[in-house]
Amino acid sequence: MNQQVMTDYLLAAIHGFKAAGIKRAVISPGSRSTPLALLLHRDPEITCWIDVDERSAAFFALGMTKVDLQPTLLLCTSGTAAANYYPAICEAEATNLPLIVLTADRPPELRGVGAPQAMDQQSLYASHVKKMVEMTVPENTPNMLKYSFWQAATTTIEALKQPSGPVHLNFPLREPLLPDFTRICSIQQNIAYLPTQQSLPAAVLTELAPLFMKKGLLVVGESLTPSEAETLHALANHLGWPLVGDPLTNLATCGETSAYFLPQADLIFPQLDADFIPEVVLRFGRLPMTKNVLLWLSGLPEGIDWLFVDESGQWQDQLHRSAFLLQLTIEDFVEQVSKLPSRPQPEWFQPWQKLQAVAEEALATTHSLTEWNETAAVRILQQTLGHDAQLLLANSNAIRFVDRYGTVTGSAYQVFGNRGVNGIDGLISTVAGIAAASQKPTYLLIGDLAFFHDMNGLQLLKQYQLPVTIILLNNNGGGIFSFLSQNTLSESDFVPLFGTPLDLDFQQAAKLYGAKWHAPATLTDFASQIEQSLTTPCFQIIEVAGLQKDPVIAWQALQQEFQERISNENKR
Repeated sequence: MNQQVMTDYLLAAIHGFKAAGIKRAVISPGSRSTPLALLLHRDPEITCWIDVDERSAAFFALGMTKVDLQPTLLLCTSGTAAANYYPAICEAEATNLPLIVLTADRPPELRGVGAPQAMDQQSLYASHVKKMVEMTVPENTPNMLKYSFWQAATTTIEALKQPSGPVHLNFPLREPLLPDFTRICSIQQNIAYLPTQQSLPAAVLTELAPLFMKKGLLVVGESLTPSEAETLHALANHLGWPLVGDPLTNLATCGETSAYFLPQADLIFPQLDADFIPEVVLRFGRLPMTKNVLLWLSGLPEGIDWLFVDESGQWQDQLHRSAFLLQLTIEDFVEQVSKLPSRPQPEWFQPWQKLQAVAEEALATTHSLTEWNETAAVRILQQTLGHDAQLLLANSNAIRFVDRYGTVTGSAYQVFGNRGVNGIDGLISTVAGIAAASQKPTYLLIGDLAFFHDMNGLQLLKQYQLPVTIILLNNNGGGIFSFLSQNTLSESDFVPLFGTPLDLDFQQAAKLYGAKWHAPATLTDFASQIEQSLTTPCFQIIEVAGLQKDPVIAWQALQQEFQERISNENKR
């Protein structure tokens, strides 16, 4: 069984290398690299060269690449064999040559325990390679086969990007090391590999033009400027495709919006059936943080065309699905596509639009969203913020509340976030920087744990008298965990490890740093405070107190209301 799993996983990687343009390999024979060496050697599409001296083999591969500037695979076993590749790798880096270095390695359980031929290979070539990937121990689930293919293909493409250079993939392999050759045919028949291509110039959009006549879905992630958001709304109008994006995309708050935008995606996507499966998925940047969108996209069947637009060219596709990377700005991409013919299909979009309308009705009628609680306060905040304001969303519950309960607003204000690695630290200091650079009314929506992590940042607000209003959602701890599986734990486990109550009086923090402090008791009082901050901005903290379970109850109530309305619609 282990041989089948290992063989499938390595064959997926080899298909990825070939999809990215690999046609040759230089192999330094050894034990741990046996399965990769054999599978490469038997592949009719890859010409293999053998050199028992690793140092010589690496320079041999370098010489090949010098001739045509095409990538060459270089494979060795574990231990000092890999170290002997170092001089040629340094030369490849200095002369911008795309060597694809594959090193076999001991599995994790044999590292650091005195096993023979085991050494640190992850950081072996340090800064002399453009990219280093530590591959997983082989698995042959569909997702892991896509992962193996994807890493091989995109890492090779990274080596070819200008300036070109060497890359390193380290493969930890367990014994037995002989592959199962019977898997070669079956893996080709049963696994749908991506037709991965390198970054495509704008001119290629004319070749992809037929895709824009199909039924598609626009998926947007990462922070966008309001101008970029307006451009994507224009694209949705041109194509007639549903548009999905989280709060940081500014799609809901840019002012010029489209009827194709679905702000309630987290509510809608669990209700989608086979009729909603698109023919094309067009993505911009990373995935939205909306969990139900991620789950739905992850479960889409094969046979869909996936396009990925990313100005950076980094190809950060955690789903490993996009077949084309278009390294273009949003403006350049939309300008090109707007010149192509489109065929908006009302029968495609109308079911999406219907679900969005039902979601908005559910939002308006769910009782818990009209009571005084964190969730309802966030909804009021979104509806009250004025033109030209700025809102920084903390991670955990804060950004999720805005994502789930937000609607398209009449005012145009800009939303920010620290979603690169999704930490809860440094957010007060970040909003201080935003306010200092812009001199605009600025808001921070933050939970008590994240607030506690950066209370020193309050000194910046005090020192420079920055007009920042902090909306502090204080449910005394890690409220996000009440939504997660940890909420099934016993109280003795949940409270100290995940609930983590702080029992702090944040009014004292406001006093210490010279901030005005408010604790409204009704939604009307809260809205009044926000309205006043728009006309007379100042450094202040508005504390919204609640219980950790309250947001869960509100979300469940909204889901139930929505599902009941959907059921009633279907009965008509």
